[in-house]
Amino acid sequence: MKKRKILNGSLTGRCCLLLLFLLSVAFVRAQSFRKVSGAITDDKGEPIIGVSVTVEGISSAGTISDIDGRYSLQLPQKKVTLVFSFIGYKTVVKTLDANARILNVEMEEDNKMLDEVVVVGYGTMKKKDLTGSVSHIGEEVMQSRVATNALDFLSASIAGVNLTPSTDAAGGGSLLIRGKQSLKASSSPLIVLDGVIFYGNIDDINPNDIESMDVLKDASSTAIYGAKGSAGVIMINTKRGKSSKPVINISAKVGTVQATFTPVMPTPEQFIQRRMDYWKTQDYFKPSNSQMKNGYYDNPYNLPEGVTQEQWAGYDASFSGDYIGTWLTRLGFDPLEIENYKAGRVTDWMDLVLQNGFRQDYNASVSGKNERTNYYFSLGYTNNDGFKVGDYFQAVRARINLDTQITKWLNVGLNAQFATKDQSGIGADISGAKSMSPFGNMWEEDGTIKVRPANDNRTSNPLLAHTVDSKLNKRQTLVSSVYGKLKLPWGFSWQTTFNARFGWIKDYYFDSDIKPGVDAGGKAKRRDFSDYEWSVDNMLKWNQTFGGIHNFDFTFVYTVEKYQSWDSTGENKAFQPNGNLIFHAIQSGIAPTVTSTDEMQTGNGLLWRLNYSLLDRYLLTAAVRRDGFSAFGQNDPYGVFPSAAVAWRMNEEKFLKNVDWLDNLKLRFSWGQTGNRDIGRYAAFSRLTVTNAIMNGVNYKAVYPSSLANRNLKWETTTGRNIGLDFGVLNNRITGTVDAYWNKTTDLLMDRAMPEISGYGSIASNLGQIDNKGVEVTVTTTNINVPGKVHWTTSFIYSTNKNEIKHLYGNMIDVLDADGNVVGQREDDDVQNGWYIGHGIDDIYDYKFVGIWQMGEELEADKYGKQPGDPKLEDVNNDGVINEDDKQWLGSKIPTHRLNISSSLDLWNCVNFSFTLRGEFGWKAVDNLARNEDNRYFNQANSVWTEYWTPWNPSAGYARLGSDCNNPTVNIYKNRSYMKMQNMSLSYTFPKHLIQKLQIENLRVSLNVDNAFTISGWRTSDPMVNAISPRIFTFGVNMTL
Repeated sequence: MKKRKILNGSLTGRCCLLLLFLLSVAFVRAQSFRKVSGAITDDKGEPIIGVSVTVEGISSAGTISDIDGRYSLQLPQKKVTLVFSFIGYKTVVKTLDANARILNVEMEEDNKMLDEVVVVGYGTMKKKDLTGSVSHIGEEVMQSRVATNALDFLSASIAGVNLTPSTDAAGGGSLLIRGKQSLKASSSPLIVLDGVIFYGNIDDINPNDIESMDVLKDASSTAIYGAKGSAGVIMINTKRGKSSKPVINISAKVGTVQATFTPVMPTPEQFIQRRMDYWKTQDYFKPSNSQMKNGYYDNPYNLPEGVTQEQWAGYDASFSGDYIGTWLTRLGFDPLEIENYKAGRVTDWMDLVLQNGFRQDYNASVSGKNERTNYYFSLGYTNNDGFKVGDYFQAVRARINLDTQITKWLNVGLNAQFATKDQSGIGADISGAKSMSPFGNMWEEDGTIKVRPANDNRTSNPLLAHTVDSKLNKRQTLVSSVYGKLKLPWGFSWQTTFNARFGWIKDYYFDSDIKPGVDAGGKAKRRDFSDYEWSVDNMLKWNQTFGGIHNFDFTFVYTVEKYQSWDSTGENKAFQPNGNLIFHAIQSGIAPTVTSTDEMQTGNGLLWRLNYSLLDRYLLTAAVRRDGFSAFGQNDPYGVFPSAAVAWRMNEEKFLKNVDWLDNLKLRFSWGQTGNRDIGRYAAFSRLTVTNAIMNGVNYKAVYPSSLANRNLKWETTTGRNIGLDFGVLNNRITGTVDAYWNKTTDLLMDRAMPEISGYGSIASNLGQIDNKGVEVTVTTTNINVPGKVHWTTSFIYSTNKNEIKHLYGNMIDVLDADGNVVGQREDDDVQNGWYIGHGIDDIYDYKFVGIWQMGEELEADKYGKQPGDPKLEDVNNDGVINEDDKQWLGSKIPTHRLNISSSLDLWNCVNFSFTLRGEFGWKAVDNLARNEDNRYFNQANSVWTEYWTPWNPSAGYARLGSDCNNPTVNIYKNRSYMKMQNMSLSYTFPKHLIQKLQIENLRVSLNVDNAFTISGWRTSDPMVNAISPRIFTFGVNMTL
């Protein structure tokens, strides 16, 4: 018992000692740690949510600021250093004394940081270290534009980058960088998506996923892509996680689209008056014994002086007493038109084929990052109507970007996107609507569509195909890149990226037998297309600095690629028993045909590049790329493309250090060679064509060679030089870039004509040379900058470009003097294609329109086979004949000067107004409405309203109705220069103190107008696209949680 008591006492003592120990530890711990807290605000006192707060030397300590901008940390009771960082703000470093417990921080916006790094081929660089011509657009453009297609961001944004926008619901358009540099091969720029060459359709990319875009323009920048970079490179960079706090972004845009520059159609009264004047003018030039009597074509209720209704009626022996019916019959009106005229029924055909379309775009994304993983997920839905009835674009696009650090030396990542698009609409025929009589009918009496609205067999209802045909056009793509990156010793790193793209297209169409010329039962076509491509990029990089002044950055890349496609088309017609199943039972027709085309190509490339910097002042870039491609001849499957560039940061020199107003001055020079391989996968090969051969009444399948092989076919090669100057003055209130370039493209990929005796029309060859030169200027000014109140900036972008054909096929012809003597030789032109040595690809060489033949000039006009009212061409040599000798150089079909002006005004950090003016000058286009030629069928159909010449009301600029514009063909060129308000945007960002209680980090509403107005002398269409164009109004809401 005593022993047990002793044990119990001992145990109790030990417990007391343990409890005392724990209390002492807790006391010591409480004494050595403290709670540090505070508020993080911007320079306006608004709280900043999601700021990362870390402690130097203590990796386990860290937090982020909450919705009120507050933070708290448990820190040891000693002197520590806190680091506050957030995207878009300058990093703040604060040292905290051992006893301090409260630390409030004010963070300053760092707009320069957002633009500091630009993406170049196979890496990134600071803007100050660039040696080539590279332009960048980011948030400043993305937030103020409403884009359906990624290319919409590039319009009027970058000097030398010229977008001719599409007018349909899908947006986008055709893009050129620094003008045309080829006659046959493609001039479309290369697209690089998140560092990977992207051969898909650019409308697969959701514009809302794009963080920034960088455009590589000069040869030294694009040469790293070798045979793919001659037309420029567009680097598209998608969004990544920015904050350690998960960020949810939701945006919605809704709007309408309406047609602008719609053709001016005649009113019903003008339609009839023009028909009267047409017949009276035709009658005027007939012999007097063949002319109709006075007033024959006039309205019986508005006859010329001296002509009575009885006389007028007596012109027709069979006059029935119906004055209006007789009058309109004389003018060539159909009984249906006469009936509608009498009943006052009029059809506005342009109103039927045009609409105010509804547009909607919804997107949601989740992004964030932590110490190891960066993520971004998005899903978007677009449903846009066009201004043309039946035109629409629907798309669902999803993206995932992941990057995670497995160890300190290994990162793996995935970038993937999926898109499904629907463009199954059948658009109305706007051109057909222009020829419709206003007295025609849209519908039959039984409610079905009227095929011939005015019973004119020459014209069909402009809504016929839209109403009776069926179409399915759906496209899906899946693009993914998987990469792994190793961080190696001594400044080395290795990255391997596997890229894959899958594409599927279903393009089905059914032509109803309601349409004229279609077999009973209709006809159908089904096209099923799929393609697959993959590539592997292996990249070794090395970066090292020696002595604090020599920096070397070396890149080695080896890439391989393969592309395959499978294209099958089935057609049939005269479906039995009818065509009700449209394209769903294509086997039920009586004339099936099947075709298929499968293609494949392969390629590989090697790249060596060195970036060297001395004293962060003298910069050098040198690169060599060697490419192989399966489409070229067996003797030249590879091409080598070198480049070099140097830059001098002059403002870092001692003799400029003390120039207070000079902030940046950098001189650049580059030289490089690039290639072009976009000529078709089998251009160098001899191809066999299958045909039918009938022998002894039996049909056999036969093959014959339809093209010749060229074992020596190789890349076009563009050699480019660029000199540039970057500057910033007055504390960077004025910044800018000036570039001048000279490019020479040789070994043009062209089809050379073959002698007829060979049995072949042409052979793909390398011939000729084109020179291309231009100047680009960008100047940005900060006009007013009062922090927290007013910030106003303006950008001016100017560019000019001119190309010249130096050589073509090398065929020499004699040069003759005035007496026909040979005085030399010159290289022959290609008149058929309009290519002339010493002139630009788009220079205009044609006859000059100088007016209209007038009354009193009958004898002179007759020399040329014309009569008064016909267009007059200039007879340059006055020989009485208009022929090739009278053609002149009349200008250019493309702008010679481009000027864009953008401006952005921020008020009180919540209101923003911005606009972009786009101008193109010094170009011409054909406007032949003034010809009033005979193929407009004024005697029976409608057309766009124009003035016209008559013997009793002559015009100096407009021809007579039904004029003779042939022998030779008359083209009237007019100035197409314009200035357009391309985009206006007004937005309001709610102050954070108004929305933070709703757990909303950012809320912005906006109103955008695209194509608001145009100033131009060109009247017949939108001068930018030479067609009807859309004006788009969009209301948007963007919310970040």
